[in-house]
Amino acid sequence: MRDGIRLAADIYRPNDEGRYPVLLTRLPYSKKYGLHFLRPDILAEHGYVVIVQDVRGRFESEGEFVPYIAEVEDGYDTIKWAAELPYTDGQVGMFGLSYYGYTQMLAAVSGSKQLKVIAPVMAQNSMTDVFNDHDGALELGMWATWNLESILPDMLVRKYGNTDQLETRMADLLQDLDGIEESYSRKPYGEYQPIIRTGAMDYYERLLELQVGDEHWQKIDVKSVYQKVNVPGLHIAGWYDCFLDKTIANFQNGHERGLGDRLIIGPWTHANFVSYIGDRNFGVAASQFGEASMHSLHLDWFDHWLKGAPEKITSPIQYFTMGINQWKTAKNWPLENTYFTPLYFHSNGQANTKNGDGVASFQQPNEKSPVDQFIYDPEDPVPSHGGGTLHKGLHADGPQDQQQLEEREDILCYTTEPLKKELEVTGPIQVELYAQTDAANTDFTAKLVDIAPDGTAYNLADGIIRAAKQQQTPLKNKVYKYTIDLWATSNMFLKGHRIRVEISSSNYPRFDPNPNTGGSFINTTVSQKAHQQIYHDMAHPSHIILPIIK
Repeated sequence: MRDGIRLAADIYRPNDEGRYPVLLTRLPYSKKYGLHFLRPDILAEHGYVVIVQDVRGRFESEGEFVPYIAEVEDGYDTIKWAAELPYTDGQVGMFGLSYYGYTQMLAAVSGSKQLKVIAPVMAQNSMTDVFNDHDGALELGMWATWNLESILPDMLVRKYGNTDQLETRMADLLQDLDGIEESYSRKPYGEYQPIIRTGAMDYYERLLELQVGDEHWQKIDVKSVYQKVNVPGLHIAGWYDCFLDKTIANFQNGHERGLGDRLIIGPWTHANFVSYIGDRNFGVAASQFGEASMHSLHLDWFDHWLKGAPEKITSPIQYFTMGINQWKTAKNWPLENTYFTPLYFHSNGQANTKNGDGVASFQQPNEKSPVDQFIYDPEDPVPSHGGGTLHKGLHADGPQDQQQLEEREDILCYTTEPLKKELEVTGPIQVELYAQTDAANTDFTAKLVDIAPDGTAYNLADGIIRAAKQQQTPLKNKVYKYTIDLWATSNMFLKGHRIRVEISSSNYPRFDPNPNTGGSFINTTVSQKAHQQIYHDMAHPSHIILPIIK
């Protein structure tokens, strides 16, 4: 690299004297782990020089690892080196998912002329949005799990070497992983014991304390400099992936600028492309992008952009509609035949639990309507159950039956009558919620659920808003409108099914509970209960906006 640090890479190439395009992937999980997504030998057999590299500070590469901070410059330098190898033709494409999806986006903003095409699968577009600013909340479960499982073991090896101290620290880590569900409750999170007591992850506390607008985050933010991404991208997402909205945004940037980007969205969770997701079986169609077809898909993409082959991925968007379990195509996002339609909340003031009197209807509310109320206790938050989670211990991502959870008094449920005909909902979803709290700061959450005739309740999309993120004035005892982003979904609500919206104030440990004090559990253990009031009258028409396809 330009500062003298050496990064380690494995190179696979055709066994002849030809010159070929490069396919590069840069990841922090070791070069050997990189073989698990796309096999370099298969790509090389199809006429590519394939390079799998450990990023800075990981495994066989030198330097200090701080998430993403070096990936713009290191990506540029690696691409330049790769393009000048004697057996390459000077063209470089990049592939990989998750962290090594985002290394592609960061390399794309570096200004490299040799980088011609990328394929970022389930990738983000910033660090803050998937860490400490998910609409104001901390992605606690994902942050803790990723650091503990994926990053910390190698950092222990690098710090302690082959010593007795390493064995002790590794034993402690294994014990903490076994008890990770309990460890989420240990506060403050800035002193998260399973990580802090190892002494091997220096950046952990430092990053938790950084403000969202800090210069550190700006250096590794792509969405604010999207105009610098000037290469086409193949973007693959999942309706239950933790980076769904970011992957869609990455596609839209290139698609709207005419770069030739493509987007594929299945019913998947993170890096899980099978048909059985969570509690649901989406059928054979959902698994059509298995290992063999995933290789073929990427080869079709790279063959077109690096070898001039005819384009085989002709539709800008391919998306999977749950409920009918079918693939569909579209030209733009949102879909051109989308009708954004408000579904309003109603009740007589007792919408608590699925057995309450909460109703969802396309009719606007009356002039006067009783307020729904619940108590949010940060010491007893609503458990995460399904969705775009990425945390160890609960193993409850994707679609999960919400019936038991909906018996909690701190969850309001607004439900339609059984549908008389099927209704497709495909696209971005928001809840506009009129609420009042007696807390200095608090959270509000929303979840869209498909209710089958037998009562089974599968979650489709969810979101959160930290009140102070939208309201900078004092919060106490005043009605505000909060916009909760549920990202997106595609689901056919079948005849006889019902649509339900859940409203609450926590989703733990996916998000850190708000202590309601104006502070954060990152650096404090003090909390108080909050009295939440949800309004749904004519002056305060709380509702969800559904992207209905006609």
